[in-house]
Amino acid sequence: MDRRRLAGVTPGETGRRLRVLWCHHSRRQGWGPLDGWWTPAVDAVCTAAAVGGDMAEGCERFGQARARSGVSLGATLDDFAALANVLGWNAPPTELVKALAEGWVDGGSTPDYCQDPLTGLATATYLRTRLSELYRSTVARPPSAMAHRLLLITLDPTIDPWRRTARLIVLGHELRRFFTQGESLALISRHRIAALVPETADPHGQARLLRDDVCDFHGADVWTVPLPDGYQEALVFLEEPQTPGGPG
Repeated sequence: MDRRRLAGVTPGETGRRLRVLWCHHSRRQGWGPLDGWWTPAVDAVCTAAAVGGDMAEGCERFGQARARSGVSLGATLDDFAALANVLGWNAPPTELVKALAEGWVDGGSTPDYCQDPLTGLATATYLRTRLSELYRSTVARPPSAMAHRLLLITLDPTIDPWRRTARLIVLGHELRRFFTQGESLALISRHRIAALVPETADPHGQARLLRDDVCDFHGADVWTVPLPDGYQEALVFLEEPQTPGGPG
């Protein structure tokens, strides 16, 4: 990418500074929760822009990442337009928009779309589908969902994005070793993991064991949440930014 396109970036600005400005502008234009904005693909775009390199590959990765996170193409383009504003472009270059759109299509059509590529955990979309199956059960009354509960594993959302992502990757590995009976594990935000597990005789004891054996070492907390009577109420636990209930 020609440096002349970087009208909004001085020679001394780094990719990190560009990322901060991009995030700020994107949020001003309507981006949602802060912890869902950053991905490694953001840094790929910022690094290429800061050094005047070819941004097409980074834009393709950025589109893929947004699609895998369930972000619509329109919202992804709006997000990229915020970067264009930071860089002082009148409009995003056509070739970069094309790369982003192609990446978004690829990201949405990949057979692994239900899996987060960084942590290996299922996505929130998968967990919503799994919950709907449990609540839709017509054989069991009450529904099969009542025989399950959620364990919510949370990291401090104010941790530096790189450190938090590194912890999430390790946590994903450790949680798969802890849960070995077919439990559903999903990344529901960039600082929260949910485990859909069968109800036990001592759910709080299970939460304490998880905290002591896995989570404390990584600075994570654990909350145990009984599933409510209805599917829509259960979705609240996946969509609200704050942690519901009390500690397990």
